[in-house]
This record gives sequence, C-alpha cells and structure tokens, in this order.
Amino acid sequence: MASDATGTSQDNAADGPDTPATKGNPLRRVALGVLLLACLLFVIAVFMERRTPSSSQATVSAYVVGIAPEVTGRVIEVGVADNSGVKPGQVLFRIDPQQYQLAVAEAEARLARVGQTIGASTASVDAVQARLVEARAIRDNVQEQANRAMELVKRGVYAKAKYDEAKAAVDQANASVVAAEADLKQAQEELGPAGADNPQLKESLAALERAQLDLLRTTVLAPAEGVVTNLQLSVGGVVGAGQSAMTFIDVGTVWITAAFKENSLENVAAGNHADVLFDLLPGQVFGATVESVGMGVAQGSVDPKTGLPKISTESGWVRTPQSFPVRLILDEGRPKGVRYGSQANVVIYTGDNPVTNAIGRIWMRVLSVLTYVS
Repeated sequence: MASDATGTSQDNAADGPDTPATKGNPLRRVALGVLLLACLLFVIAVFMERRTPSSSQATVSAYVVGIAPEVTGRVIEVGVADNSGVKPGQVLFRIDPQQYQLAVAEAEARLARVGQTIGASTASVDAVQARLVEARAIRDNVQEQANRAMELVKRGVYAKAKYDEAKAAVDQANASVVAAEADLKQAQEELGPAGADNPQLKESLAALERAQLDLLRTTVLAPAEGVVTNLQLSVGGVVGAGQSAMTFIDVGTVWITAAFKENSLENVAAGNHADVLFDLLPGQVFGATVESVGMGVAQGSVDPKTGLPKISTESGWVRTPQSFPVRLILDEGRPKGVRYGSQANVVIYTGDNPVTNAIGRIWMRVLSVLTYVS
C-alpha cells in the first residue's frame, strides 16, 4: 500500500511540471493576437492610402469677389442686407447720380455746340449713343452669366438646356449691340463727311459716351446668384471708386478643396467618384466627382522683415509628406445650409477595389454618426 502511494505521488510529481506548458500562457496569445491585428491594420492602411485615400482637411470653396463701385459718390440706396441672398441683376446699391447727370448734360451741350459749328444736327447721335452704352453694359452682364452657366454644365451641375437659355440671351444682347452700333453709324453719316471726321466732334462724342457710362455705373448690380456679406455701406455715406463696399460669394459655383498627402495621389485622377461628409450636416453623405488634382504648391517662404528665405530645419528618418489640393464637384450641387469655408471629410474611390472601397464607405458612415457628437 505504501508502494502504491509512493507511485501515485511520483506520477503526480511527474505530471506537475508539464501542466503549464500544456495549457499555454494566455497573455502570450493575447499579445500575438494584438500583433497580428496591428500588422493587418497596417497593411490595410497602406492599401487604403493608395486605392481609397481619405482626408479630413477639406473645405467648401467658391468665387469670392469684392464689390466696389467704378465711380465716386454719396450712397442714396442700399438694396441688400448683410448675409442676404441676391439674384443676377439685382440692385446692390445706388450712388447719387446728380453730378453724373450734370456731366452728361454738359457733354450733350458741348456736342450741340460742335454740331452748330459744323452746321449739323447731333440730337439723333446723342440718343443712339446712350442706347449703345446701355446695350453694351447689358451684353457684358449677360455674357458673364452665360460663362458661369457653361462652366456648371461642363461639371454636370446644370442641364445643357440651362446653357442654351443663357446662349440665347447672349445672342439677343449681341444683336441689340449690333443694331445700336448700326444706328449710331447711320446717325453719324447723316452729319455728313465733314462732320463725321471732325476732330472736335469725335472728342465731344467720346466725352459724352464716357459721361453716359459713368452715369450708368452709379447703379451697382449683382453679377450672379449669390450672397453678399461684409456689408460696409449705409445711406448717406460716401464711397470711392475702387473702394470695397461688400463681399459677394457666388453660391451657384461651389466646389470642395481637399488636401491629400502626396503619397496618396498615385491613383487619383479626374473623374474618380468620392464621398463627402460635412460637419454641418452629420449623418448625411454626399456624392462628388474629382475635377482636378493640384499641379503644385508654394515652395518655401520668405521672412517679410528681411526678405530672406526661411529654410526648413525638419529632421528625422521620415519627413512629413507634402500635401496637394484636390478639387471636387458635388454631384447634386450645394446642399442647403452649406457655407463658404464649411469643413468636410472626403474619401476618393480610385477604381474597382471592392475591399478598400467597402472599408472607405463603412468608415464614412461611421464618421457620419460620430459627427453628431464631435
């Protein structure tokens, strides 16, 4: 019996040291799992950077124009409020036209005196020239709107019919200018050869046209559909020629400017589809298309005090990658509420990459939820 007990003890002693090795160390397994997961995420991140790059440094961009009058005078009317929307051709403000009306009257009187000197009537020339000045101003405004419409048609924001309408308006405006020019030429011919070539008459006609143009410029109109902000006008104030009176933001032509690391742009090209998430609109993901990839960025910088170049002192084995701008156009135009300068996240799908594209879409949906609490 003692022998059996001894044998059992020896068996237990022999089995004891092998028990931990058989079961294994759980911390070792956890560490190995974490290491494998990190390697997997690293590989996915490398593929994502090349095939489905993303950026959180994206903002809404638009054409921003400082509105300034071309003549000097006292403001008698302000037709808009700060941060208000405007339509093409809407009156922004008016300058007191009295002094410019007097200038037109003086130019007309000078032209009449020259006409009396050469024995010709200038009344018809005066009327036709005023109509020509107005027709040219209308044509220039319509041409600008047509150019914007054409750009939006190319981007797919507007239907082609929208540009056809703008083109028809331009043709009509050009026809009006041509008709007015023909009428002016006829009126000048009626003065006779000596009158039409008279230097004094030419000078008077030029002075009258300049006075009429200045009078027309006392009314400042909105160049397109947009929003006016930074309003610095009030009735009774004096504004100078070229002095900024307000800022105009063209909301009809907006795009997304996103900064991407240089090593993420290997496969990015115009026409790639993208998803955009605005901080302003959490939970909503909008489709976009890459329009262009920036060709370059500024190199270095200069000290404004000394004019000497600043040299980067960055050191280390891995330097910070350069970022380049990528311009994207929203497929369905500007969402309601999105403003100039609004921040956004962007993911670009560079091709038929099912795995990375799926991860990119999932990531954007996760971000769209997190944006609620960011």
